[in-house]
Amino acid sequence: MSHISNNKSSHWAQVSEAGGLSGMRFLFGCYTLGGRPLFKVVLLPVIAYFFLFRRQQRTASIAYLKRIIRSGGLPTNSSVYWLSAKHFWSFANALIDKLAIWMGKIPRDQIDIHNDHLISEALAKKQGAVLIMSHLGNFEICRCLSARHKNMRLTVLMHTRHAQKFNRMMKEHASESQLDIIQVSEITPATAMMLSERMERGEFIAIAGDRVAVNHPENALQVNFLGDQAPVPLGPFTLAAILRAPLISLFCLREGNRFHIYFEQLSAAVQVPRRERNVHLQQLAQAYATQLEYHCLRQPLQWFNFFDFWQQSSATPDLAHASPEQDQ
Repeated sequence: MSHISNNKSSHWAQVSEAGGLSGMRFLFGCYTLGGRPLFKVVLLPVIAYFFLFRRQQRTASIAYLKRIIRSGGLPTNSSVYWLSAKHFWSFANALIDKLAIWMGKIPRDQIDIHNDHLISEALAKKQGAVLIMSHLGNFEICRCLSARHKNMRLTVLMHTRHAQKFNRMMKEHASESQLDIIQVSEITPATAMMLSERMERGEFIAIAGDRVAVNHPENALQVNFLGDQAPVPLGPFTLAAILRAPLISLFCLREGNRFHIYFEQLSAAVQVPRRERNVHLQQLAQAYATQLEYHCLRQPLQWFNFFDFWQQSSATPDLAHASPEQDQ
């Protein structure tokens, strides 16, 4: 769910969630009873309320869409206010897709996977990989990967108070899923050991690359994104370096009536001498930001970061001591 707050200075992860477990159960019930038509009727007044009265989120949406227009992703004569309303409604439709995915209502033949050989090869080598995802599109569509690859196990690192509850509810509706959600605010030695063990078993770890960590906002790398400097978290790149794992970007988008999963290898294995690590991690971060920008320009209304992405702390990160905690 999106993060809603009236406090302009709040970090995205410190504001309250728009709805919790009970709200999600209610939405499940609506979808079960009336499918998409009833769900849209229920969501329309909710989304209209948030668009009209949540100025912070609306302002952030408009600022993002102006950058999209400036970068050529939308017509220059577009009304940003109307586009922002469509942006909010696109988020509502993504929620519908999310529930449909969890409930197994999206047929496998409706999903196209690009560069799937990257996953097949990693599984064959029992190598595992760090998947760097984003809030572009619907990550939940990756549930289908367990159907395509029976031996694939995926651990998703999230920073949300509801992670364990959502994980339990997801398992209720998707018992066959090989996806495990873990709530983290910081990677402790115990957590790092657990992730290392999973990687050694050939499992995959997914972590978002478009939200800066809440506990250490200074641990960010500045990249060029949609024409301006923006911070992306150091965590995913440091984690791949610690685990000496391949780093693969992952984007899940709806295109018309079909869903597309895009994999692209950023690094075969993040293994560089410490004296070269800063430059290498910066290059990886920029490569990821360039891919994110490409997909945002293709599907601009599917990036669901309703906060001021460009104006977070631009402090220089301490690369030598940075911990790879990550938020989602």
